Amino acid sequence: MTSVQLIADSYTSYHRSVYLYICYRINNKEEAEDIAQDVFLRLMDYKQMLRPDTVKFFIYTISRNLVNDYPVSYTHLRAHETSAHL
Repeated sequence: MTSVQLIADSYTSYHRSVYLYICYRINNKEEAEDIAQDVFLRLMDYKQMLRPDTVKFFIYTISRNLVNDYPVSYTHLRAHETSAHL
């Protein structure tokens, strides 16, 4: 199985549970959808390292890290949007 196929299969298998995990953690459906998409985009950065037995670990590690970074990213984004409207 190629790494691209592994990522595609992982998206099919894990996207919903990743989205629900993120939504639960940040309590924002729209942002959770964006972050869930980012998880799988970032997973592409690790495609050379992925194996069927490790892909789930990578997905949830990336998810956790993005959720932990969310308050910082969100605050920075909102500050930038506010200053752009001034």
